[in-house]
Amino acid sequence: MNNLKPKYVISDESVKLHISAGNSKIGKGVYNFSTLPGNAENLLTLKDGTVLTNISGTCSKHCDGCFNGGCYAVNSALLHHNVVIKAWGDNTLLLRQGTLWGQLDDYVSQHKDKIKLFRINVSGEAESIKDFEEWNKIALRNPSIAFGMYTKNFEALDKFMQKHGDTAPNFCINISQWNHVADAFLAKYPNKFNVFEYNPTNRRDCDWSLAERARLAKLTKCPAVDIHGHHTKKADGTPLTCKDCGRCYRKTGQITAVYAH
Repeated sequence: MNNLKPKYVISDESVKLHISAGNSKIGKGVYNFSTLPGNAENLLTLKDGTVLTNISGTCSKHCDGCFNGGCYAVNSALLHHNVVIKAWGDNTLLLRQGTLWGQLDDYVSQHKDKIKLFRINVSGEAESIKDFEEWNKIALRNPSIAFGMYTKNFEALDKFMQKHGDTAPNFCINISQWNHVADAFLAKYPNKFNVFEYNPTNRRDCDWSLAERARLAKLTKCPAVDIHGHHTKKADGTPLTCKDCGRCYRKTGQITAVYAH
């Protein structure tokens, strides 16, 4: 049974914008923005039934079945809730209030000389066409910064593409693909977007066909994660980060297989 009293209550009185300047996974100096993962039906809840916050996540229906329940953002929220819930919750509330975009625009403008890569939605998802439009405007106003994001909201992205034709040259949208959920969208926009496809063939419980295994084996592999799902290291023993690779921030139209986030 859930504890209906949230552990962290996000309120209008204390809300503010939170931007991170990187971490050990994506690399120091990779600025990034996150909102809460999950949705109203998939609340962030601890094992003892405690609901973490009064704000629902931004993943909408796309939360269901995401990576077979192994969502890295949800896992991170549950494990590090004392650090991330306030920050991600504030950003989510700003989004819902409609005050987020002006604050984001000001922040990026003020820090543009420091920012080379900007990761959008390390946690969370674009909720509507407006999200894509506003990020696109920010990218257009800051051509020296490479913006990258992942999405499963193909409906909203399709509306954006029909209306605008393309994203800014420095705004790279990567399609999250698993179990062929993006097939129809990708057929409509062949080679237009980078695709990162979940490859579960390293798991003992994987029951995919030989044909599917052969198809995935031919794909380029994400260099940051090995076949065991562990993060790879550079020759000097330090972790290989998104800052070192950068393929999520360059428009190539390439399909990349990933064993894990």
